[in-house]
Amino acid sequence: MTPLLPLLAQEAGKLSWDRMPSPGRIAPELFLCLWAVVILVVDLVRGKGSWKHFTTLSLVGCAIAFALAVFTAPGNDAVGYGVGSGGVGALTPDAISRFFKLIFLATGFLTVLFMRRSADAYAREPELHVILFGALAGACYLAGASELIGFYLAFEMVSYTGFLLAGYRVDDPKSAEAGGKFVMFGAVSSAVMLFGLSLVYGATGSMQFADIAKALASQDASPALLVASVFVFAGFAFKAAAFPMQFWCPDVYEGAPAPVAMFLAVASKAAVFSAAIRVLMLGPVTDTAPTLTQLLPHGATVTQTILIFASAATMCWGNFAALRQTNLQRMLAYSSIAHAGYLLMTAAVVVPGAQSGRDAVSAMLFSFVIYLVMSAAAFYVVTVMRRDAGTAEVGALRGFAAKHPLFAACFALVLFSLTGLPPTAGFIAKLQLFQPVVGEGHFVLAAIGLLNGAVSLYFYAKPIGLMYLASEGPPERTPAPNGTDRTILAVLSAPLLVLGLLWWDSILEFAQTAVAAGRNP
Repeated sequence: MTPLLPLLAQEAGKLSWDRMPSPGRIAPELFLCLWAVVILVVDLVRGKGSWKHFTTLSLVGCAIAFALAVFTAPGNDAVGYGVGSGGVGALTPDAISRFFKLIFLATGFLTVLFMRRSADAYAREPELHVILFGALAGACYLAGASELIGFYLAFEMVSYTGFLLAGYRVDDPKSAEAGGKFVMFGAVSSAVMLFGLSLVYGATGSMQFADIAKALASQDASPALLVASVFVFAGFAFKAAAFPMQFWCPDVYEGAPAPVAMFLAVASKAAVFSAAIRVLMLGPVTDTAPTLTQLLPHGATVTQTILIFASAATMCWGNFAALRQTNLQRMLAYSSIAHAGYLLMTAAVVVPGAQSGRDAVSAMLFSFVIYLVMSAAAFYVVTVMRRDAGTAEVGALRGFAAKHPLFAACFALVLFSLTGLPPTAGFIAKLQLFQPVVGEGHFVLAAIGLLNGAVSLYFYAKPIGLMYLASEGPPERTPAPNGTDRTILAVLSAPLLVLGLLWWDSILEFAQTAVAAGRNP
């Protein structure tokens, strides 16, 4: 076979199957691509048109991929074309990447389930499911990416499938607006990040993350590397909905179907943080002249400086902007922005090779598990509201608890957990995120996070007050969850109370084990 590109030829030689060792170690990614083809073939055989069993096919596919991720043994050796000679498209399927794959696939399963419960026509169209499996495959690859070309291709795969998912309902003006805004912000951030990556490659002469980290450790922080740090962060910030690249998030989440918004809030965010964790654990660009010493301990790095300021701005923007929201789906979008701020706060204290850094990464992994459950439950309420009442306005919940006490109680529990109040799992998750920050002496940053948590109590309490204290609204604007809806929400919300009281340490220990077994220089 002839090389596809001169760069590929230079890095890995001719592309062939025998130059890719141990393909079975990336079984989940390969299966997700295969299953997308299966859905296309089924659609081709049965003829064009919607079919209600596409959701069943997707649920089965997500379940099989989840099982493959569980039973595929992780390893710290890279897999890719010509890895021995610094190959292209390399990824490291270690324990950390497997942890994130389980989160992605669980999110994909819940997304398809919510589509099925939404009763909208798009859930029965094959193209949507193919796009979803493409997004899952890209996210799983991104979690283990350890080389620039593979990382960027996986990053763009997650981005472009997200554009298509958000704007899939072309007959809905808000969905079309969501897709358009997502594309414009995504194109700019991708171009900026790609320029930053090119500066990194020019300064280090390598595509491999580990080699780049070693090269940067032996160099002083030049202006080009400082610019590269800012530009690369811009790309990460876009996918994480972090300041200053968060402006797309509320409009996109509001216009997208509720299940898709949940997928973007959890899987898309987790994908970019999985890549960020790998970069941070290998080593940041250093600087000997930190600024604002009241915020930054002596010797802080450029990466730390960027993360700290972005964290504080993201938390404040998300929580304070949410105070004015009357649309529940839009409110959850701002909540997602604020949560990115909490994660950035903990990411700022990740120190390569140090125990404190591993504790910070473990806290982030644990937080993503809890955030998956909280977001899934909250967006399922939005799914039911849009299906039954045709709106996600908070006013549709007026007097809701009188008619549907179990559903209202479960939703209240979810909102308390999102706030971070004990004895919910959300409290444990935020506690784990704050511990390494305080332990490393970032007291001002921790105080900003605590104040933002207090602010969030106000807008999370708004739906609870309407459900329990307000008089009943018009029947045509009130959700009418059935027995299946109540069961699903109860199953999603119960772990938030159980894990807040018992067994949360088992999940944290699983996260710590994954970090300890991961590739830590």
